[in-house]
Amino acid sequence: MITAELHKRVEKIAHNVGMEEDVFVLKASISYLAEKKRAYLKERFEILSRYGAISVADLQTKIKSGKIPEHPVWEDMIEVENIEAEVREMDDAIRDLQKTARSGPH
Repeated sequence: MITAELHKRVEKIAHNVGMEEDVFVLKASISYLAEKKRAYLKERFEILSRYGAISVADLQTKIKSGKIPEHPVWEDMIEVENIEAEVREMDDAIRDLQKTARSGPH
């Protein structure tokens, strides 16, 4: 729930940057989600890079071929899969907000 004080602050900031309040909140929400997605993708990249892999499938292939040890790679692979699920959720939320932005009044 947005407090009256927070609402006034958001309203003032939106006015100062020349936007309607709803457009400002929408753009800020999309920006926040995009930044969170970038952080997840960075973490995914760092995990995969440890093993010279480009995807979960590549990681599985390397484990099965014996190029990398199963432990702790399986745990890292599960982490990458969880990250990918989070990224999909971020993408869905961003698309939903963008759709709302296109259909709403500006």
